[in-house]
Amino acid sequence: MACDVCGKTGTTLNFLLDSYQTEDIKAICPECEVVINKHKWALQNTTSRILSCWLKRFIRNLKETK
Repeated sequence: MACDVCGKTGTTLNFLLDSYQTEDIKAICPECEVVINKHKWALQNTTSRILSCWLKRFIRNLKETK
Protein backbone atom coordinates (compact mmCIF):
# COMPACT_ATOMS: atom_id res chain seq x y z
CA MET A 1 0.00 0.00 0.00
CA ALA A 2 1.07 3.60 -0.56
CA CYS A 3 0.51 6.79 1.39
CA ASP A 4 -2.60 8.48 0.06
CA VAL A 5 -0.95 11.90 0.33
CA CYS A 6 2.62 11.52 -0.94
CA GLY A 7 2.49 8.06 -2.55
CA LYS A 8 5.38 6.70 -0.49
CA THR A 9 5.53 2.89 -0.33
CA GLY A 10 7.39 0.45 1.88
CA THR A 11 6.47 2.14 5.15
CA THR A 12 3.84 1.64 7.80
CA LEU A 13 0.61 3.47 7.16
CA ASN A 14 -1.70 5.01 9.72
CA PHE A 15 -5.40 5.34 9.04
CA LEU A 16 -6.97 8.73 9.57
CA LEU A 17 -9.97 9.01 11.84
CA ASP A 18 -13.21 8.70 9.90
CA SER A 19 -13.95 12.39 10.46
CA TYR A 20 -10.71 13.38 8.68
CA GLN A 21 -10.85 10.90 5.81
CA THR A 22 -11.84 11.94 2.31
CA GLU A 23 -12.88 9.76 -0.60
CA ASP A 24 -9.29 9.33 -1.74
CA ILE A 25 -7.28 9.94 1.46
CA LYS A 26 -7.60 7.34 4.20
CA ALA A 27 -4.09 6.09 5.08
CA ILE A 28 -0.95 8.18 5.50
CA CYS A 29 2.74 7.57 6.17
CA PRO A 30 4.40 8.75 9.41
CA GLU A 31 6.07 11.73 7.66
CA CYS A 32 2.76 13.03 6.31
CA GLU A 33 1.17 12.35 9.68
CA VAL A 34 3.67 14.70 11.36
CA VAL A 35 2.87 17.51 8.90
CA ILE A 36 -0.88 16.96 9.19
CA ASN A 37 -0.79 16.81 13.00
CA LYS A 38 1.20 20.07 13.21
CA HIS A 39 -1.37 21.80 11.03
CA LYS A 40 -4.25 20.28 13.01
CA TRP A 41 -2.81 21.57 16.31
CA ALA A 42 -2.23 25.01 14.83
CA LEU A 43 -5.86 25.15 13.73
CA GLN A 44 -7.08 23.95 17.12
CA ASN A 45 -4.97 26.52 18.97
CA THR A 46 -6.20 29.32 16.74
CA THR A 47 -9.80 28.23 17.14
CA SER A 48 -9.40 28.03 20.90
CA ARG A 49 -8.01 31.57 21.08
CA ILE A 50 -10.85 32.90 18.92
CA LEU A 51 -13.49 31.19 21.09
CA SER A 52 -11.88 32.58 24.23
CA CYS A 53 -11.94 36.10 22.76
CA TRP A 54 -15.58 35.76 21.76
CA LEU A 55 -16.54 34.54 25.23
CA LYS A 56 -14.74 37.46 26.88
CA ARG A 57 -16.51 39.85 24.53
CA PHE A 58 -19.86 38.24 25.36
CA ILE A 59 -19.17 38.54 29.10
CA ARG A 60 -18.26 42.23 28.75
CA ASN A 61 -21.42 42.87 26.73
CA LEU A 62 -23.49 40.98 29.27
CA LYS A 63 -22.10 43.13 32.06
CA GLU A 64 -22.92 46.29 30.11
CA THR A 65 -26.54 45.24 29.63
CA LYS A 66 -27.13 44.49 33.34
